[in-house]
Amino acid sequence: MSQFNYGDIPDSVPSKPLLPLGEHLWKLYKKLGWDYFIQKFTDPSVGYFPEFAEFISEKFQTAVDTTKKVLNEEINEPDKVLTTWFFPPVIFVRSDLQMGTTKLIYGDSTDITFTIMNDTNYEIELLWNGHMEEGLPVDYWYISGEDEVFDRRHMKLGYKLREIPKKIKNFVKSGNRILDILRDVRNERSPQWADAAYSTCMLWISGATNIFCEPSSWSALAEIWDGVTAKKNYGRPDHWFCYTPWPPILRTLFAMDRDEWTIRLTGLLTSHHLFINGFEPKMKSFHKNIIPEIWECIIDNMKEKGVPTPRQTLGCKIPNLKNKKKFQREEFEFNYPSGTKIMPYEWGLTDDEIFDGIYTDFTHETPSELNYGKEHIIKIGIGK
Repeated sequence: MSQFNYGDIPDSVPSKPLLPLGEHLWKLYKKLGWDYFIQKFTDPSVGYFPEFAEFISEKFQTAVDTTKKVLNEEINEPDKVLTTWFFPPVIFVRSDLQMGTTKLIYGDSTDITFTIMNDTNYEIELLWNGHMEEGLPVDYWYISGEDEVFDRRHMKLGYKLREIPKKIKNFVKSGNRILDILRDVRNERSPQWADAAYSTCMLWISGATNIFCEPSSWSALAEIWDGVTAKKNYGRPDHWFCYTPWPPILRTLFAMDRDEWTIRLTGLLTSHHLFINGFEPKMKSFHKNIIPEIWECIIDNMKEKGVPTPRQTLGCKIPNLKNKKKFQREEFEFNYPSGTKIMPYEWGLTDDEIFDGIYTDFTHETPSELNYGKEHIIKIGIGK
């Protein structure tokens, strides 16, 4: 029986209505409690956000380095090499598909700044910017919460950058106001791309935490659809994360239903093949040292429940958060179709091999089997 319930979360937590939408976050909360997240997100001695910035930096650098090696033909089989997709960095993309997919969705020259907010106090903790040129990752920068940038004021509203979300309490409106300030910051840091398309991605750190716990690349994309459409499809008061403004084609893609979106995006990013999501070295170290309790849950989940097949992801029944009676009973389970799941711990692999990332040949067309063996592995590892 779980130790904590929904009512234990203070109503002052602005993202509270969104938390049951996170399959993994909800399980973590039930086991660890909200005070655990308050301590991790706010105690300076933990260093959660500085360390978070370090592992995201490594993810971005790996993406840049891998791109250079692909262009220089130093990687012989780019169709087997997965790397972080800049937009968003919680998702992976196959190296040979990155350019075409990114140009299709984001255009020729694009900046996106991720505005990362702390669920416990509604404050911006990190600004993380990635730049894509001709569909390839070429540059990035980030600013942490103590920088003077966070104290810059909006010219018309007078609000400091760090307090805009708390003052406005609407992701889209906040994002538009934040961009008014960030355009100057972007132009100071990378004036050569002052004319590039520019958006911000507003997100709660809880949303990223949930997806980083997800072992399936298919389910991670489905969870992005859940977070973006939280207001429209799940009756939540706001998005869990969203772009402002939206790149035009993404509006069309998010207008699809959950299954259609997931099939379309997995096709663009991995040619529908399942990637068992991996952890780069600093990301793995972050989980082991900063949030070891969550790391233990990630390992236990992989051992006990494995990875849903793409077909199971498409057949998953999402909690009906619009049903008040079900909500009151806390019926927040994600129910997958019966059948065999993928169990990497049965393949004779080490912990490191399993969590380094496994590119497989599983797709939504793979027939059901009684057991799935390691013959489905295409390649282990991330990036260069």
